[in-house]
Amino acid sequence: MTAKDREVFSKNKLFSKLDIDRFREDIEIVSVSKDETVMAKKHFSRCLALILKGSASVSKIGLDGRRTVINRLSEGEVFGMATLFYEEAEFPSEITAESNLKLAIFPKEKVEEAFSISPEFAKAYAVLLSEKIHFLNKKLSAFSEGEAHEKLFRWILTFANGENEFILPCSISKLSRMLGIGRASVYRAFDTLTEKGVISKDGKKIVILKPFEKAF
Repeated sequence: MTAKDREVFSKNKLFSKLDIDRFREDIEIVSVSKDETVMAKKHFSRCLALILKGSASVSKIGLDGRRTVINRLSEGEVFGMATLFYEEAEFPSEITAESNLKLAIFPKEKVEEAFSISPEFAKAYAVLLSEKIHFLNKKLSAFSEGEAHEKLFRWILTFANGENEFILPCSISKLSRMLGIGRASVYRAFDTLTEKGVISKDGKKIVILKPFEKAF
């Protein structure tokens, strides 16, 4: 572990609460090449991973296999909490290296040991988990606030992920369930968006004509 690595540990809100030297032999330092998948649905480890160098994207895989980036992680940030203590057989997202990465891997059993010896570490972990829950709640609120056409347009922008057009990947019935509104409301929402010149729709092909801030 280099002096720079130690500096990253010391600045992290979680690991700054620990005497890292005590776990020096248990921390694995690994390198990941750009564009390589770090964790995925069926490929993950129950651990905390601290980014010592580089950045990574967190994505959800859509109904048609398209990837939507929901978050980005940079030097000093931690990931892996989603499955650390939740015994689910799948990782809920996909983490991909946006650049060459250097990671510090802190295994689950050592996290448990750290809880037992450091109440400050346990509290910092709870705070970090709470922050992640609030982050997800803000993401979810994007699909629960406003009228039906606004919810639909937020979903369209999220799914498009920066592209101007895409093919609707599911039926209106499935889309209505995802958005929590009725099928008739989804049809009316599409009509509203097209009438306002926000999008054009030809069958399942959706073309985005305006950004959200100029749409309504």
